[in-house]
Amino acid sequence: MITDTAQSCGAWTERDRDAAYRDEFVKLLAGVHLEPALAIALVETATGQAFEMCSAAELVPFLQQFLELLRSHCGPSEADQLWHA
Repeated sequence: MITDTAQSCGAWTERDRDAAYRDEFVKLLAGVHLEPALAIALVETATGQAFEMCSAAELVPFLQQFLELLRSHCGPSEADQLWHA
């Protein structure tokens, strides 16, 4: 019984961390002038699942690809300024 409770708490904590990461993800993309709904739609299209189900491990590669795309269209220095603003 104690083990089941501990595992449940651990799973909840992981979901909570993923939820916090998703919130930060949306804020980060808003910083480069991407509307939250569009950011969520892009992730859902790329991952094939609902945004609320995405883990941090699934969002990191998306962020890396997005930064590469940004750099290719804006130039490295301008993209870095947008990204770190």
